[in-house]
Amino acid sequence: MLYRTIFTACMLSSQATAETTLPTIVISGGRTAETGLDIPAATTIIDDQQIEESGARNVAEVLHRIPGIHVADSIGDGGSAKIDMRGFGSTAQSNVAVLVNGRKINPATDGATLYLNSIPLNNVQRIEVIEGSAGVLYGNQAVGGLINIITKRPGSRSGHVTVGAGSYDAWEIDTGFNQPLSDRVGLSAQVLRRDSDNYRDHNASRVERIDARLEVAHHAGYSYVEAQQLNDYVETPGALLESELEADRRQAIFPDDYLDTDSKVLRLGTQQQFSEHWRLEAELARRDDHRDFVQSFRGFPGTESTQDRDVFELTPRVIGRFDDTLITLGVDYLDSEYDLLTAFGPQGNDQQIASWYGQVSTPVSQTITLTTGARHARVENDIDNGGVAVELDDSVTVGSIGLTYRPTSQWRAFLRADQNYRFAKVDEHTNVPFGQPVGLKNQRGVSLETGVAYNSADFNLSLRAYKLRLKDEISFDAVTFTNVNLPRSRRYGFVVSGDVAINRLVTVGGGYEYLDSEITSGAHKGLEVPLVPKNKANAFIEYRPTADWLARLDVEYVDDQFLGSDFTNTAEPLEEYTVTHLVVHRTFGDWRFSAKVNNLFNERYSETGASAFAGDGYNPAPERNFWFGVSYQFEG
Repeated sequence: MLYRTIFTACMLSSQATAETTLPTIVISGGRTAETGLDIPAATTIIDDQQIEESGARNVAEVLHRIPGIHVADSIGDGGSAKIDMRGFGSTAQSNVAVLVNGRKINPATDGATLYLNSIPLNNVQRIEVIEGSAGVLYGNQAVGGLINIITKRPGSRSGHVTVGAGSYDAWEIDTGFNQPLSDRVGLSAQVLRRDSDNYRDHNASRVERIDARLEVAHHAGYSYVEAQQLNDYVETPGALLESELEADRRQAIFPDDYLDTDSKVLRLGTQQQFSEHWRLEAELARRDDHRDFVQSFRGFPGTESTQDRDVFELTPRVIGRFDDTLITLGVDYLDSEYDLLTAFGPQGNDQQIASWYGQVSTPVSQTITLTTGARHARVENDIDNGGVAVELDDSVTVGSIGLTYRPTSQWRAFLRADQNYRFAKVDEHTNVPFGQPVGLKNQRGVSLETGVAYNSADFNLSLRAYKLRLKDEISFDAVTFTNVNLPRSRRYGFVVSGDVAINRLVTVGGGYEYLDSEITSGAHKGLEVPLVPKNKANAFIEYRPTADWLARLDVEYVDDQFLGSDFTNTAEPLEEYTVTHLVVHRTFGDWRFSAKVNNLFNERYSETGASAFAGDGYNPAPERNFWFGVSYQFEG
């Protein structure tokens, strides 16, 4: 099965043609919307039409289709899924920068899960994926890759209403509008409510979200204010031992555990052209997160606990354009206050991260573009470790250099070296209940990337290869319940993807990634990093009999992988799996009807699991399930 999947994927691509064709606008690449910017990196763009046609209900489902990205969901609602690039396993959420309109949603203070339910998928303009580190432009945590989710700006009068229902008593309603208030002022807003019992017992979830944006155009630019209110509740049933999995894979082990999150975001931004060549872009954001939760361990019942995070962020930059030369100079400032209160005692961190960076992209010939840059960052931590005050400060300087070669409009090649870093978080520096000594070394690394791509209207093919070396990689050992530095580790691999239009009705595509992730020094020298599949492949076939009909079949293969925290590679690995999804759309004017079958062939598998002192635990993924949705969209 694996060899047939790999062979098929190597001949095809991960996405439709528009997704693998080099985009003309990449915000993530130059930290600005700039036409004609040819960055030395592998990029993938998923636009709003492709998101809609995917039938995905959340960002995690969209990203499952992209080669070079590994998505693993331990809870089952999509909101807490881990997004991994370059093979980090349990610490993936701290090594891949995930942004919404350029604002990181990865907490810098602590290792909390990504709040993926905060992303309004029906209002996303496009998703930009950059493979490999982006340490210069995006700094802390941009180690394995970068995902920037761009939402729609207010435009002409329009609106939508989407309703859906499916397996596990799931239902959803999502509505939104764009309304010009004057020639210069526009307002947009979206409201969502989603409920589901989900696959497992004691696994119900509820999401309530309100988003709004007011935008004002002014001379040579515009300014805006964005606000969001998110209420995200999910019951967490706990991982199952192998015997429990065989007896009843839907049972709950911890019937009282849950996560109840309230998050508020307020963001101000502006873009202003102040001379022929220079413009200012700046954002000021405030984020307030509060979570009530109970999380248990085998033999250690959980108790009512709270987690609070208050984040202030300022990100001004100036952009200079001189013919084909682009200059970016900026400052990032992040001030976070984090407090965790559990039965083990208080834990907190007042953290400030300040960074200065610059990048220049300039042609050195008619076919070659040089991109180079540098960043200096400093972190200050005032940690409360169970009532004991600790100060931990550090600084780091990184650089990058890359070349892009474009001999024709269809061919493109690149070569890049980028240094990266990650500051340790408070729950990595400390471990109140287990008495871990305070303080870990901060993680540093260098990523080498190269690739070549051919893009045309009917056929696309790309190949990229990489090598990532890290020093003092920060990880967690669930057997000893301590956070550790892996002295030296490395990843290398390659991704091949392509797609072809067989005829005007049928498009096929796929992608394959080989990833070798290894610890190269210390007690675990020569062993693999847990929760990293060595082989991963995607394939699809898309059929459009008419402009109003679309049917698409997606297949995802994930190789076996060592359980989380199994640094000795001695436990039974998490088994490989192949999952197939089918989605069909039918459009009638402004109406769109969608039906989707997830896990079409009823595969029984687990996307993630961990080895701990109580035994090997597995988080079973849903069996075959269904979703049906109806949407109405209007303009004018």
